[in-house]
Formats: sequence, C-alpha cells, structure tokens
Amino acid sequence: MALATNPEEDDEATMVGAVPAELLAQATGEHKAIDDTKEWTAVYEDFIRTKKQCGEPVEGLTFEKFSHTLKKNRDALVQRHACKRVRFSVYVKEGRASLKATPVKD
Repeated sequence: MALATNPEEDDEATMVGAVPAELLAQATGEHKAIDDTKEWTAVYEDFIRTKKQCGEPVEGLTFEKFSHTLKKNRDALVQRHACKRVRFSVYVKEGRASLKATPVKD
C-alpha cells in the first residue's frame, strides 16, 4: 500500500471530528461527578457559613474532606434506598450545623 504524496489526494481523506466533551462525559458517567461537585460546593459553603454562625470551628474542614464524606454517605444511601441520587442540605440541630441527606428517586 502506497502513501499518497499528492496534496490533492490528501484532501479526499476522511476526517473524524472530535467528540464533544459533554457527550463524552455523559457516556462515561463523569457528568454525575461534575453535577455532584457543583451541588456539593454550594452545600459546603452553606455548611461552613452555618458552622461559623453557630460558633463552631471550621479550621481543617476542606472541601476535599467534606466531599469524601458526602460521597460515602451518598453511595450508602443509593444502595440502601435504590435511588438515583442524594440531595444534601444544611440545618441547625441543637445549636450545631448538621447535614440532612435525602434520597431522590427520579
């Protein structure tokens, strides 16, 4: 098989376009991680704000540690309740910031 050295023959070559990042993320399941990160960032900020309002220390509470805890809780609830996702919210319980996890079936 000979390689084309004529530029006109190269123009007839089939070109494959790049797969859009959103489509690739949906196909691999990465879009869930992106969605979780957006939602969890808002919950983290609310949690930090609530802890400060309650006079609780927030030193050392990084988003990485926070999201790791949410992931463990999410995975356990998804398995236990056969739900598709879990929504987290912040509330005050006995003067302390707390998280509520709600299974979402849809």
